[in-house]
Amino acid sequence: MRRALIAGLCLYAGLTVGWAQLQPDAPWPSFGKDYQNTRSTVLGAPTGGSIRWIYSANSRSQSSPIVAADGTIYFGATNGIYAVRPNGQLRWRWFAGYSAATSTPAIDANGVLYALVNPQDAILVALNASNGTLLWSVYLGGSNVLSSPAIGPDGRIYVTNGEVPGGYLYCVNPDGTIAWRVYLGAEANSTPCFGADGTIYVGSERHLNAISPNGTIRWRFPVFYPVQGAIGLWNDRIFFGAWDSGFRGVSLSGTQLWLALTFGPIEAGVAITSNRVYMTHTGGELRSYSHTGTLQWRHNASYRGSTPAVGADDVIYAVGGNGGTLYAIAPTSGLVRWQASIGTPNWYASPAIGGDGTVYVVNGDGRLYAFGPLAGFLSGGGEVDGWQGDYEGRVVVVQFYQDGELKYEMTTPVNADGSFELHNTPIGQHDIKVRIHNSLFERVPNVHLEVDRTVTIRVRLANGDINGDNIVDDNDLLQVLFNFGRYAPAYDLNGDEIVNDADLLIVLFNFGAVGD
Repeated sequence: MRRALIAGLCLYAGLTVGWAQLQPDAPWPSFGKDYQNTRSTVLGAPTGGSIRWIYSANSRSQSSPIVAADGTIYFGATNGIYAVRPNGQLRWRWFAGYSAATSTPAIDANGVLYALVNPQDAILVALNASNGTLLWSVYLGGSNVLSSPAIGPDGRIYVTNGEVPGGYLYCVNPDGTIAWRVYLGAEANSTPCFGADGTIYVGSERHLNAISPNGTIRWRFPVFYPVQGAIGLWNDRIFFGAWDSGFRGVSLSGTQLWLALTFGPIEAGVAITSNRVYMTHTGGELRSYSHTGTLQWRHNASYRGSTPAVGADDVIYAVGGNGGTLYAIAPTSGLVRWQASIGTPNWYASPAIGGDGTVYVVNGDGRLYAFGPLAGFLSGGGEVDGWQGDYEGRVVVVQFYQDGELKYEMTTPVNADGSFELHNTPIGQHDIKVRIHNSLFERVPNVHLEVDRTVTIRVRLANGDINGDNIVDDNDLLQVLFNFGRYAPAYDLNGDEIVNDADLLIVLFNFGAVGD
């Protein structure tokens, strides 16, 4: 078996390569996130759809990100493999003339990053994850490789090598030597998962395959169409889709437990929780199934090859809109919590979730998006023109905008002096709009919120918008006239809780005013 020479074959650069497993403290160390490819996490806060930052590789990509224990995000693009710090700044880029655009890396406990490059004649490379130094490379061959390397519980790297002359599953030792390979058919473009006994489950041209740790085939489940994507495992059930539009549950002995038909071939893998399995298919749907194959709901948003991810709050993240929109989907109803454009489509974009709940996804131009968690803190205060009393019991509405789009809204009672505090705000840079009681909205531009600092804003607010449409007009005047002379705190504009001449004058003085 020949090996590729890439600027220093087997150069260890002082790093000891041992039989390491997946990086144990990494929130998302591989495409599948764990040995079973569950792609679900219990870490971090929910997200609200606000962009924390964007890093651009300026290069085409069909890759997906992983997240290491120190928060570094790794992904591939046509012009190399990228390591990006948690603040969105480049840590390093490795490039030796080979594309890394179609595969997702994996990181082990020794801090070694494994990635497939050159998808038309595949090479597996091992890099020092801290600085991008090449440790070794091994030639795998094959063509049209779309799968990703998986690190097994035994510390070895398992990877398929695509179409003819590929079709093999390789087992590679952590020192770059090939332990064995097994031929699975004319195509093997699947990311494997691992059973408790070390069995490797992987798809191929016409089968789901169970391979023993020594490389012998234990059984093959016939499908007669390609089985691609990441194979998923939960306890004693294997979940996978195929190009025959069938989504299946199979036992560990290779017996079909159930079959669900979809409206299109299945290219993607799965995400699994304790009672649900999530998948997408090329007919455009994201579907939720029970472990016994009962359809719970489906959401149609032009999905294709995105493999879902599940957050700590059970919200499902997947890329639809033909690869240009990230959706956050409620787990029980299948309804959209929020959605956000990621620009240039990446049909195979599959989110990863960081330890704080940040959702990462790579678009077709190699832009890495970080959607921040609801983990910020905002201290604020407001003064409403014409208000004479204290603000006790009044409510502030705070809206968070990015690029003119409302991302999140929060409400809370204000203190007597007009101050307020908000916990678990969106993070990232926002224009913030504030309204207290019956004021118009006032905008505070370019406020950068982060998890590790408190931001303070103060606003002076125009008064008189009783009906909340952000303009002082006839409707507000009618409210004052209708309630004139009454005790009506909800319609009061000056703090004495009675609607009278003072409130009428405020409306007339501000008549026609429009808030931000």
